[in-house]
Amino acid sequence: MYRKIVTIAAALLFVLCPSWLAMAAGADLSLSAGSAAAGDAVTVSGTAAPGALVPVKVVDGDGHIVFYAEAAADAGGGYSCSFAMPEVNPGALTVVAGSGSDVASGTLTATQSGGGGHSSGGSGGSSSPGAVHDTTGKAYVYPSAGGTVSLGGRAGVVIPAGALQGSSAVRVAVQEVDSPPAAPAGFMVQGTAYRLTVDGQDHYNFNRPVTLTFTFDPSSLAPGEEPAVFYYDEGSGQWVNIGGAVSGNTITVTVDHFTQYAVMTAQESLPAPEEKLSVTLKDISGHWAEANIKKLVALGAISGYPDGTFIPDSTITRAEFAAVLVKAFHLEAKGGKVFSDTANHWAKDFIAAVASLGIVSGYPDGNFGPDEFITREQMAVMTVKAAGLAGTAPELTFTDTRDISDWALEAVAVSTDSGIMKGYPDNTVRPGGSATRAEAVTVILNALSSK
Repeated sequence: MYRKIVTIAAALLFVLCPSWLAMAAGADLSLSAGSAAAGDAVTVSGTAAPGALVPVKVVDGDGHIVFYAEAAADAGGGYSCSFAMPEVNPGALTVVAGSGSDVASGTLTATQSGGGGHSSGGSGGSSSPGAVHDTTGKAYVYPSAGGTVSLGGRAGVVIPAGALQGSSAVRVAVQEVDSPPAAPAGFMVQGTAYRLTVDGQDHYNFNRPVTLTFTFDPSSLAPGEEPAVFYYDEGSGQWVNIGGAVSGNTITVTVDHFTQYAVMTAQESLPAPEEKLSVTLKDISGHWAEANIKKLVALGAISGYPDGTFIPDSTITRAEFAAVLVKAFHLEAKGGKVFSDTANHWAKDFIAAVASLGIVSGYPDGNFGPDEFITREQMAVMTVKAAGLAGTAPELTFTDTRDISDWALEAVAVSTDSGIMKGYPDNTVRPGGSATRAEAVTVILNALSSK
């Protein structure tokens, strides 16, 4: 019913106003462009009641919402919201700002990109929703597209496609907690705590890990003091330390569910983090890599998930593996390269570090593929280079040796000959197979022991 009302209101407005600008009582809307191709930046701006939270929607011809965000109007009533044009079928989209009777609408024409545009797979097919990039702390996110939701840059979540359950858009929110549970004895909260929810639920479990990023004030830390991310376990009534990767004034972690989170530091009198940190991982007991996982977790190079699992047989991405390498080998960047697809990635500093040391070089097209699952031969090359291993590579006798890429042949030979990486019982090495978290931990730990 709401969609029908919006469509009728939009049709009347378009008759009275230019095709890319329409107005409604008390609110107005303008677009930075009348047409855009997928990926182009588009800004919606206008005026509304001072301090109002203005819903902004982009609706395709089939009535599907392909973008949604909420923009806060300033003291003068001005609001602005920018987004990347989603991949949709060429044609007219309706942009709607406001709610109820206080609505402004405009038309944005989706055009084909230079590469031929989005293929619908047939006439009459519905448009694919685009990834959301929101800074208001509240946005609707489609599971098939994912997106980024942050609260003014202070705290945010990057949700990859496929991480959310179901197929319908859900409301993701990042909010400050007015009265969070008290910090553990000897710890101090840096800034404030945040509650992250999906459709109002703060106990939401994702299909795959999402990335959280928080900012903190480095000047508030004592020399040598390291911040860490904690999540609140309501079952036990305790905050749990899950570490995090620090870069400048931000700290990043990967998690698989939402709850309350906060950045904390230990008071000076407490022992070092590796001495005080004790995390019980509930899914590694009896696993072949149990001892290795515990050792690398104790070193602070990798961590489990907020629900107490490690998921040892899950895959690991190229970005995640780079981060673990940097932390395990204490690698320092030397003016590393920023790839075309890592400039805004949570692991950009880790990737830049390994690139500056010649551990990785990326792909010929200038990309790194940070969210691709790392293969076993890629893992061998990166580990051998990080550990500085050399030697005469013996002839390999695996039954699938011919499947090893030429650029990885020597590294696979050195790593298997030194015992850093092992083949499988069927005498294969599976060079193109995705490495698991347990395998990555074991290879890195073996390399550390060989130094």
